[in-house]
Amino acid sequence: MTREDEFLKRMREIQADREKAIVSLAAVMAERQRLKDLLTETEVPYGRAYAAAEAAGWSTEELARLGAEVPARRPKGRPRKHAPTAKTTLPAPSPGDGESLDGAGVHAC
Repeated sequence: MTREDEFLKRMREIQADREKAIVSLAAVMAERQRLKDLLTETEVPYGRAYAAAEAAGWSTEELARLGAEVPARRPKGRPRKHAPTAKTTLPAPSPGDGESLDGAGVHAC
């Protein structure tokens, strides 16, 4: 066997070991993608179920304590109603009113 033949033989052995490693990597990559696809398929029904739980009175804090994660995508529809953030106040009486208000904002007679 010539030096060139020995060199090529060793290269093929090394390459065969490298190929074995890449074959198992390819198999794991395919399984990983399959699982990601399955998870993606659950996003819409999970979002709907989460929204239904909120509509039934569960808060996001309660759901989190139970182990439910906030869905990545919320179901399409009307946005949730939020409580008003600004408090409404009665206007202050003008100085020339002549009438006074008690502490609760009611006219004193």
